[in-house]
Amino acid sequence: MTKWRKLLLWIAVILTVAKVWLPDSMIAPLEDWIHKADSIVRSVQDMFNGKPAGNRAKKWAVASKGQYSGSVDSVHDGDTVHIKDRDGHMHKVRLANIDAPEIKQAYGIASRDALKACIEGQSVVVNVVAVDQYQREVGQIMLKNVDINLWMVQQGYAWHYASIAQKQQDRFGFSRYQDAQLQARQKRLGLWHNARAIAPWQFRQQQKNRS
Repeated sequence: MTKWRKLLLWIAVILTVAKVWLPDSMIAPLEDWIHKADSIVRSVQDMFNGKPAGNRAKKWAVASKGQYSGSVDSVHDGDTVHIKDRDGHMHKVRLANIDAPEIKQAYGIASRDALKACIEGQSVVVNVVAVDQYQREVGQIMLKNVDINLWMVQQGYAWHYASIAQKQQDRFGFSRYQDAQLQARQKRLGLWHNARAIAPWQFRQQQKNRS
């Protein structure tokens, strides 16, 4: 079993290095596989050691639409977080209607750290509007009646993902996000310090073309 743990550790190291070179569309499925494989190994180890199965392993919820409350367990980047619901199940949530800079992109770390400082460890309400191809919940995160997705745009930490948002937001919501982005850009907040900032979807395409 120790050999399996070492193998998973090496895979995790390789995955971390690969993040610098590979597009997110290739990384996300691998990350999910690592999480699931690690959970299985931990559960089997606990059984052999006489501990209750699943005592240490995280329990991942099946992604679905709806609303639930929970606490923010961790922040992966400026638009992806892990949330533990009141039943103790973990959810991987992609913030709806926005797109934050990639970690390896300019302002990516600042975007992640801003979201982390704002919501990590906090109790939030999640409104899941869709489930994406990687089985992540796509949702709006509310912290004490504050729309965190909108807040990220207002502070210049993320783009309004207009091409996707047109399918998910009503006219009022879409207009609010568009206005927030315009105001942040005019004030040169966050990523808008760079007048020629590259949108994440363009950055991902550039990386894909180079690979």
